[in-house]
Amino acid sequence: MRFFGMSTQLLTPIAAEAPAEREAAGAESKARAGLAMSLATFAMAAASGIQAVLYLGRFGTNARTDGFFVAFALYSTFGVFAQSLRVTSVPLLVEPGARLSARRFAAVLLCIALPVLLVTCPLAGPLSQLIAPGLSTAGRSVTSSALPVLGCAMVLQLWAAGGATVLAIRDRFTTIAAAYFFGALAGLIAFLALMTRTGVHTLGWSMLTMSVVTSGWMLLGVRRSGGLGPASPGRRAPGTSVPGASAPGASAPGGRRLSAILRDCGMVLGRTAIYLAVNVLFVITLAFASRSIAGGTTVLSYAYLFASYLVAGTGMALGMSNIPDMTRDARAQLRTLVAATVPRGFRYAMLIVAPALAGLIAAGAPLIHALLPHSLSAAQVGSLRTFTALLVVWTLAALLVNFLLPVLLALGRSRLLGALAVPLVLIHLAVTAIAAALLGVDGAVGAFWLAPTALAAVLLVTGVGRGQAGLLAREMLIDAVRFLGLAGIAFGAGWAVSTALPSGVAQAAVAGLLGGTVYLAGLSVVARPQLEVLLRAADLRPAAA
Repeated sequence: MRFFGMSTQLLTPIAAEAPAEREAAGAESKARAGLAMSLATFAMAAASGIQAVLYLGRFGTNARTDGFFVAFALYSTFGVFAQSLRVTSVPLLVEPGARLSARRFAAVLLCIALPVLLVTCPLAGPLSQLIAPGLSTAGRSVTSSALPVLGCAMVLQLWAAGGATVLAIRDRFTTIAAAYFFGALAGLIAFLALMTRTGVHTLGWSMLTMSVVTSGWMLLGVRRSGGLGPASPGRRAPGTSVPGASAPGASAPGGRRLSAILRDCGMVLGRTAIYLAVNVLFVITLAFASRSIAGGTTVLSYAYLFASYLVAGTGMALGMSNIPDMTRDARAQLRTLVAATVPRGFRYAMLIVAPALAGLIAAGAPLIHALLPHSLSAAQVGSLRTFTALLVVWTLAALLVNFLLPVLLALGRSRLLGALAVPLVLIHLAVTAIAAALLGVDGAVGAFWLAPTALAAVLLVTGVGRGQAGLLAREMLIDAVRFLGLAGIAFGAGWAVSTALPSGVAQAAVAGLLGGTVYLAGLSVVARPQLEVLLRAADLRPAAA
């Protein structure tokens, strides 16, 4: 079985429980869907990485960049929230049993956009005081001036995610992937064109350009695939009515229409609240970290963005590409969905995530310093390494959460997930405040993993029960130790050998190349089956009948 054919089935029931005819017919489609979504996500990550390096080289790390990255953290958090709509809202639109039409879903997104524009444009000043309490006046002024640009980008990303949700229902994953790919390319071009004119705000204007292209491409794809369709989901018998829809030939009163839209908003936001809570945890952590020395907030933001893209490119991308089929299958088969999907998905994600984290610590951070010595000092290299190491456990928890949430949504546990959102934020606030008081910024970052890990444990027990949860947790812990241990040994050996060379680009390059080579060689020992599947990743030819 090919890698992407297999990896995109990580979030579907096991083959023995699915009709053989449907599995054979849909294997190629699922393979291409997963490949397209993963490649699009990593293309966005690559474009962001290039911009991050250029941004460092041009503007360095200082109080003004700290101010921008506090605003950018809010944009990133809302961006992930918007993307999560593609997981949480699909079950509401999937037929049979859809509770929303595409047209009503579009009305919900318009309503959500209004408060976003309100708090990021006219209320940007008070908001900057709230999310950046530890910054200097100059830093907060950058935060305040960046919020309107990023707020408009947030709204466009929200609409792009809505378009992607509708396109996913219609199996137009290639259109979705193309929108994100060309949006990322447009953002990179805008960054290169504006970096000499717009200063530390260049990245914000780049995100706005990316959002314009992505949302425009998505909405054009929706129009070409059938538009928004009727106001109500499903088919209705003549003379019947659907809650929230107007009677045929009549116009619903404005109050009734508004009430229906608000109910729809509550239904959508209630299902997505847990994703918003999970991602707002970093904004809280960054608020505590803003009290560090100038440049520290920027370095922490880089470390987090690197780790979060790893999570998005593995766990979240697979969830997005499979939530429609998973929802249909979950309605027919509830018994083994979690056990058959989550551990396998976690294993393949760790195969990629472990060397990426180890590579940043051993080679990536010193390479940035060697290439851009005036933007990232030797002390900040140490901070980047420390922050990345502290984020390792958070990355494991975030991966597990991103694999479990779509499954539980498909199983119809949205109310439980909504109820967990507020306790999650409160727990994180408490542990971060205590850790920051005791250990400073490193303590605040080090405590980042506690709340997501607790959430992952609750989700796992909810999905399979306490007894089986222990077995699955043990299996995934072994996988995590296996891949992280191999990556640590491989890149540790690369770093040890590289110390014999003069510090600089050669040292970092040797550490990275040797570490990567040893890691690949080690996979043949500790993960040979996964390696064999990985080596067939690019083979997407239809399997023989």
